[in-house]
Amino acid sequence: MERRGIDSVPPIPTRLPNRISIMNTKTTLLAASVCALSLALSGCAYDHKDYPRESWFVQPTIVIEADQFKKVEEPLKVSLVVNYLWEGRPIVTEPFDKRPADWREHYGLWLASERYLEQTGLFKIVKEDEEDRQGEVVIDLTRAMDPKTKAAIEAKKADPDNHPEKIVYEYDMTMKMTVKLKDKPELEVSPKTDHMFIGHEDSKEKEVGQDPKRFTFSYFNNMDFHTEFVRRFYKQMVFESVKQLENKLP
Repeated sequence: MERRGIDSVPPIPTRLPNRISIMNTKTTLLAASVCALSLALSGCAYDHKDYPRESWFVQPTIVIEADQFKKVEEPLKVSLVVNYLWEGRPIVTEPFDKRPADWREHYGLWLASERYLEQTGLFKIVKEDEEDRQGEVVIDLTRAMDPKTKAAIEAKKADPDNHPEKIVYEYDMTMKMTVKLKDKPELEVSPKTDHMFIGHEDSKEKEVGQDPKRFTFSYFNNMDFHTEFVRRFYKQMVFESVKQLENKLP
């Protein structure tokens, strides 16, 4: 797959001509009102008994926090590449005007990767053309809904009366992190975490899970699940990978 970094994203202008800003004022206020109404409505929808509200890990999982990495005087200055497959297909990134909505997921993963890697204190993400760049970190990630969950969704959709049970959403993930430092052997690791659960307070699956935590969402759709994936599970996957690397880095 073609690898692209943050430099492939065109800069977003931070200032607009005054005339355009004035013309857009009413539109902005209207959009804000609609947004507020939507959030209010989604807040009501959030109370629906079928909506999942908790996520948890598979046992056993040792949850890693950012302050558990060894301290170094200077982090490694590396560029970053994130390749992402959703349901087995690559996210379209070019041409820019034909990018689908899920491109935001890919870009968000790059930003999250930068944040989590720098939180370990072992890496500093820099541009590819930075003079003092010491190497590159490449993350290859896949995520897909578990076939069992897909079957449960289809069964409930086809015959909801005979499938009153609440669905537990399971996702399968894989990740490979490769660290390529100048004049050093290439390092490659994969995390242990490869599965995520999103379910309910009374889900039977939660009883054999680990570290359940409640989360909130604005809409019941894939983007909310993706946000929870990035916030909890992807961070864990990055931290697990770096933990394997920390004693091998110069």
